[in-house]
Amino acid sequence: MGIVLEKEGKTASEATISACEELGVSRGEIDVEVLRESSKGIFGIGGRNAKVRVTLKNDKLSEKGLKSKKALESLLEYLVPTYSVGIRESVDRIKLDIKDTNDKGLLIGKRGEMIKALEFIVGKISGRSCEDGKEKRINIDVDGYKDRREDKISRLIKDTAIKVRQIKKPISLEPMTASERRMAYIALKRENGVGYETKVEKDQKRIIITPHRSRGQNSVNRDVEKEKNDGSR
Repeated sequence: MGIVLEKEGKTASEATISACEELGVSRGEIDVEVLRESSKGIFGIGGRNAKVRVTLKNDKLSEKGLKSKKALESLLEYLVPTYSVGIRESVDRIKLDIKDTNDKGLLIGKRGEMIKALEFIVGKISGRSCEDGKEKRINIDVDGYKDRREDKISRLIKDTAIKVRQIKKPISLEPMTASERRMAYIALKRENGVGYETKVEKDQKRIIITPHRSRGQNSVNRDVEKEKNDGSR
């Protein structure tokens, strides 16, 4: 069932606009049922506001999804002059795509750190006083940056794994963020004949691809699972 909201206003049109603003959607994305027309009363006494019931046409969007889109748009107003935000939802994620902006570098940040910060803030805002979709994670992307980054990491893992199998010696990769390591672990599962371990250096972690499954693989797998749970959303 889609999201339903009832609003009052001096007129049905005003109540509808108020509902659209609260949901963060356009008039074309909702169905409106007028529950009560406004009345002026007699000599201004006994007047009543109009009341409408608004139903979101897209029944695949959750309350948290709508709140997260609205929260992100509010933040972007302070950061960039032009933008658009698309929204999609899966079973466990709310995906917000930022497009139509000339400030991609600012919104992505160094190695995606700005995206990570936006995900954290939007997640905190949208998760408050929200039940529908509360368990879903916020995933923000800027003009396909994450997809391009994932492709780049997948190619790196594939090429490195080939070289490790050839020279039969470990190869250490550059330090990666938690989200980048998760991408790398997924790519490594597709590679045969190699193992891997995670090396901690101060506040950084790097993946070492080995020519065979290392003895510490079980502990590495636990580390991978922990990062999946504790990493950025």
